[in-house]
Amino acid sequence: MYPGLAGSIGSYVAVRDGRDYLVHIVLGGMSGPINVKGVTYNGLMPEFSQLSDAEIAATLNDVLTRFDAAHLPNDFAPFATAEVAHARAAHPTPAQMAHERQSILDRIAHPARANEAAR
Repeated sequence: MYPGLAGSIGSYVAVRDGRDYLVHIVLGGMSGPINVKGVTYNGLMPEFSQLSDAEIAATLNDVLTRFDAAHLPNDFAPFATAEVAHARAAHPTPAQMAHERQSILDRIAHPARANEAAR
């Protein structure tokens, strides 16, 4: 019903805005179909905005290092409470979240193009 965490989210932190996206997912949840590694899932992840910034940072750090350490960039720095607070202030809409996810996935799939666009 839900995509596995292993091998799927560690690469998000290697691209611009990927860290904010992971915070936004925890805060706002996600619903509707998503495709992960060629499999479509259509579940509901509830929002966890009631968690403190410190709890969200700790949870993301635990999930990333426990389930997806192999995909983390060599310069991975753990999420900090202030970083979560900054991302929390954005309040993206569900449509913005879908766009944010697709943009990040495109940059992961085509890093050379993403690097050229950043210049």
